[in-house]
Amino acid sequence: MVFYFTATGNSLYAAKQMDDNRISIAQAIHDQKKIYTADRIGIVCPVFGHEMPELVKDFLKVSRFETDYFYILLTYGNRHGGAAELAKEYAESLGIHPAYINVILMADNFLPGFDMEEQKALDKKVEEQIRRIQTDIAQKKSYISPVMEND
Repeated sequence: MVFYFTATGNSLYAAKQMDDNRISIAQAIHDQKKIYTADRIGIVCPVFGHEMPELVKDFLKVSRFETDYFYILLTYGNRHGGAAELAKEYAESLGIHPAYINVILMADNFLPGFDMEEQKALDKKVEEQIRRIQTDIAQKKSYISPVMEND
């Protein structure tokens, strides 16, 4: 089971690679009973201002996840700025203990800041990143992405 929030499609694309049971956070936030049970539960969302979007935070705050393996994937286009560590801190403040948090470098689609033609021409090795993450999650690997010096 993977919950996703997407603004431009990057996070939806990543979520589709992770699990066939995909649930939109924008829809699930309206569920009456927000208790979810699965062997693996994930959250996939973009990085907004070095953090998870407010809607994702709100969803985490009002939901209960019954799983032995909780993971978070954060998509970004230029710099994630330590978003994984901030996501970990936020989740843990709610009593959620992610086993795995990783970032996926994708096309930056913040239109005021980046040229989409240039972004499409860059090889950010998205498929390679996703394959590695799929393997990690299948093996229930524990991992929290570190802040990189250039981020």
